[in-house]
Amino acid sequence: MSRHHSEGDGRRTYLHLEQDTLESLGTASPVAVPRRVLFVCTGNSARSHLAAALWRQVSTIPAASAGTHPADRINPGTIDAAARHDLDLPVVEPRNLDDVLDPDDLVVTVCDRAHETPKVPGELHWSIPDPVDKGPGAFDAAYVELEHRVRALASRFDS
Repeated sequence: MSRHHSEGDGRRTYLHLEQDTLESLGTASPVAVPRRVLFVCTGNSARSHLAAALWRQVSTIPAASAGTHPADRINPGTIDAAARHDLDLPVVEPRNLDDVLDPDDLVVTVCDRAHETPKVPGELHWSIPDPVDKGPGAFDAAYVELEHRVRALASRFDS
């Protein structure tokens, strides 16, 4: 288990249980299949796009991404990280959560700021550190963490 302070308000502490620990408990069971999985971060320029692209690799359930305060474009570091990992990343314009959210979505917030925004109906929260302005290593670390979590979540749904 690890813990860290929120990148948003800095007062909250998020705990992260390691997947191996969870799997050893033997409590994983399939859950109802959502119509779509919506990955949300603040700028919709990095983590949410990577998560949605990773999801499309492992699941037939549709995925989308959005931001609470969308950036002008996908961050170039995101595009470079996707290329380094051979991830098919559509280069699209970041979108606002209000324009994308459907009431039937399973919402996964991938950043603390989005999770801490009252208007975001996040059902799951993955506290992934923001790689923007931190270099290629930070984007690769976000990619690896997202890949691990996406695969674990996708495996939980009935097929």
